Amino acid sequence: MIKFLYPTLLGLSLTACGVKNSIPGATHSAFLSSSGVPVNSHIARLPFQHSWRDPAVQIDQYKNIVVRPVTTRYLPAAQWINSKSPWIPTQRSFLRNSNKLATFWDASLKRSFSSPVCSYYLKQNPSEPKTLILEVALTEITFGRPDSTPIIAPPLVAFEARVTDAATGKIVATAADLRTDRLELRTLTKATLAAGNREICTQWSEQLMQATNRELFAKVKGSWFLGF
Repeated sequence: MIKFLYPTLLGLSLTACGVKNSIPGATHSAFLSSSGVPVNSHIARLPFQHSWRDPAVQIDQYKNIVVRPVTTRYLPAAQWINSKSPWIPTQRSFLRNSNKLATFWDASLKRSFSSPVCSYYLKQNPSEPKTLILEVALTEITFGRPDSTPIIAPPLVAFEARVTDAATGKIVATAADLRTDRLELRTLTKATLAAGNREICTQWSEQLMQATNRELFAKVKGSWFLGF
């Protein structure tokens, strides 16, 4: 199936929604800091706190992408206390809900990168030629708390991402962001405590796919949408 790039849509969609806010203060984990790239860089046209792309890489050679399962390995052990509530009374319950969020986001990423407007073919086999690998880590999570808890904290999520050349392992691009859901009127229940976190991850899925289109395929070669 032929992939078509929709430049006008991408330019508009890269702006973050008003209720999801990038906020300062994210501390990079070893997932990103060990990559050797400049972690304080930022590409102004992308909606992430950190974004970097290797300018020396011939980026338009890549045609495929493999999306690795989202990992929670880099969540700090003591972070669960920020989500402590009758719904998350222990670290074990926090990790269980964090893994559920990772599974949710993994499925969301795969849907976004399977979209007809994505410039890549989503693959499972990284040994195919001209393939990139996207790795994503959840590095900070705060789940919603009921009004009955002593401290009310809005849902919060942070991620870090690395894009590598599947053949060489060379890092091609990185991104990181920290966002909170400021919908204060949300009615939380045990079943919806991760609703704000899931919304943030869903938005990131679309923006990561759109960012790869915008950065890696800036020159559009023929499209039904060139008239826009």
